[in-house]
Amino acid sequence: MVTIKYVSRELTKVEQYRMTLDNAIKSCKDIADGTEIEVDAFCEFEDTKDNGETETVFAILATDGTVYACTSKTFARNVREIADVFEGDKFTIIKQSGKTKAGKDFIYACLSY
Repeated sequence: MVTIKYVSRELTKVEQYRMTLDNAIKSCKDIADGTEIEVDAFCEFEDTKDNGETETVFAILATDGTVYACTSKTFARNVREIADVFEGDKFTIIKQSGKTKAGKDFIYACLSY
């Protein structure tokens, strides 16, 4: 079960489905570092699995129609911060990754300019 918590703009039913349930969603961690994504819309939702576990997912709809999703709080925060500055204007992000001091992999987004 999916419960949408936030949307950057009003989504059509097709966009909502594609960003939350579609099998064509690409995982952000699987795309190459340096990949540019022109953001059309984004949303945050809770996905409750059959076993009762819930996770928060952040999804982006790119202007080319591709949907990317992740559970990274850092990546989601980065995109929201950029969107706040752009106040509804289109923007492009770059997906990057790194390692924490403890050696754990993480992803983040930065503004493409």
